[in-house]
Amino acid sequence: MLLLKESDVNQLLDMRSTVSCIENAFREQSEKRFLLPERQVVKMTDSAVIRTMVASMPALQTVGLKVLLGAPSNRKPGSVYFVVMLFDQEDSSLLAIIAANRLTQLRTGGASAVATKYLARPNSTKAGILGAGVQGYGQLEGLAAVTALQEVVMFDIDRDKMKLLADKSETELGIRIRQADTVEELYEADVLSTATTSVKPLIFGDKLHPGIHVNAIGSNAPNRQEIDHSVLLRSRVFVDRREQALTEAGDLITPINQGLYKPENIVGELADVITGKIKGRTSKSHITLFKSVGIALEDVAVARTVYDRALSQGVGEDFSF
Repeated sequence: MLLLKESDVNQLLDMRSTVSCIENAFREQSEKRFLLPERQVVKMTDSAVIRTMVASMPALQTVGLKVLLGAPSNRKPGSVYFVVMLFDQEDSSLLAIIAANRLTQLRTGGASAVATKYLARPNSTKAGILGAGVQGYGQLEGLAAVTALQEVVMFDIDRDKMKLLADKSETELGIRIRQADTVEELYEADVLSTATTSVKPLIFGDKLHPGIHVNAIGSNAPNRQEIDHSVLLRSRVFVDRREQALTEAGDLITPINQGLYKPENIVGELADVITGKIKGRTSKSHITLFKSVGIALEDVAVARTVYDRALSQGVGEDFSF
């Protein structure tokens, strides 16, 4: 068995290869060549929350189990809260245990990158990022991998976090970020990614200009909501997994429960856009929205790539129980 640490994952995986992994996983999803049970959530206390995600794809000859621990508002820097275990598809033996903080950041940014590739206007050069946390940076990495960014604007209520992320972006990605004073400055973007833990809407439909693409990734629980229902009403809405989005995404659940939006208005899953089964953007003026909650297929695909590269490059620690 192989043990891979965060430093190993960071060494073995970059955003461009992650985007390729995610895109291939979505193709398998569209062709129904996968198993994806419902995510299980057990809340022990307000801070002790355990989420388990399982998936398998015959093409990868792997079954994967991801465990997410703790609550976003109560995690300590440097601690591990995300772990992926890979199992052999034939005999279910354990192949690897992989620290998955960075892996999760990459796969989330990679999913938005794939959505941007297929739904945003081809000449998109301006990005807006709402939220200067770990996932905000992952969103920036993803957008940089699939677009020729010329301008990036970011807003976060924590200006110190925003400054840290801006410095990190310039050092690691060579991208300068303009630090906005208000959310309104993000609306001029070609692609807008939201990555916050907000429980009330921050983005409103009447302020979106025609042609913008939105990646809404922060609202991954029923009590969270980053985008107002007016954004949904103005957009062609796509999700990563319909069943999961309708049970986990407050961005959808809240307006549906209030009678402000109908689930049948969702155009479909991003996977089917990639394979051409449904149309994505059909007009330059359309507003498109990718509502993501994160699915285990993404984790398994990326983890398998990390594992294969670790074997070929001699990275990681062999161990046995």
